[in-house]
Amino acid sequence: MSLLKIGTRALEMRVAESAPRTLRHFVARLTRTNHMRTLATQVMHVRGGQQTRLTVTPHSGEVLLELAVNASGDQTTLEIGTLQAAARSVAAMSGGELALLHGSAVTMDGGRSAIGVLDGGRGQGKTSLALGIAARGGSLIVDEFAFTIFRSGQPCILPMPTLPWHVRADMTPLLVPRAAARLLYPEDLPAAALSGSQPVPLSLIVIPDHSLRPGELREPVGPAGRRLLRAAVTDHEAKLRDPRLDHVSIFSSPDDVSVGDSLDGSSRYEETLDLLAAVPIICLGVGMPHDLPASVTSAIHRIARAG
Repeated sequence: MSLLKIGTRALEMRVAESAPRTLRHFVARLTRTNHMRTLATQVMHVRGGQQTRLTVTPHSGEVLLELAVNASGDQTTLEIGTLQAAARSVAAMSGGELALLHGSAVTMDGGRSAIGVLDGGRGQGKTSLALGIAARGGSLIVDEFAFTIFRSGQPCILPMPTLPWHVRADMTPLLVPRAAARLLYPEDLPAAALSGSQPVPLSLIVIPDHSLRPGELREPVGPAGRRLLRAAVTDHEAKLRDPRLDHVSIFSSPDDVSVGDSLDGSSRYEETLDLLAAVPIICLGVGMPHDLPASVTSAIHRIARAG
């Protein structure tokens, strides 16, 4: 059974013979952890079809991803699109139990606490900064799909060791010199992945900021921090409903996606923002690839002060 486990939830991914054959290997990597005693809470059917489209049915816990047999695009785009559909569908069907944040997370203390590197709506830098921090003695937790639960109000990041990390082409020579692929798994990267699956309390949020000098730190004051977090909280659901917001997508328009039993997520977003805003937040200047060491060093010093 191919299960993608996310906290207490498990998505069974069933790839039909009509789906692209190359997708089977990708799904096997995503679901390679042994979950013999885990029961699926949702099912995702992946099959070939006349057009590429996604149907999410929360009340039945089922997802249907149809992939056009004559679709253009490369293998990596297909893999990214499948992962996006799986992760975002699980979040949409969680009934608010899971918050899916747009960003990466690492730990510097063996998993006692997490540093979230989240999107502040200001561009790129999350994965590169997270990998740079982890390479300085830390461990990887998750990239891009930072599933979060809240225990007595404390945000906790769920480790996802089977998910790949998407390293930008211009950063790859600096971070992983011998890598050729766009999607790299934890075993391909210089930093180790966190062992175990227990939620990790979020102790610091770092937001890459291209408007600051590389390595420059600023702490947002008052409601400014909360505003910066909105993109990280809302991005994935917004992109699920409108694929045109994605940089990489297997869908062409909102008409290709149907999410049944749609709920107004505004109140859920506000509660999530309130809880995240209670965590210390810093904006960190990032620049060109050669500026990464300065940004990482500054982040490491700030993390040490927090500890």
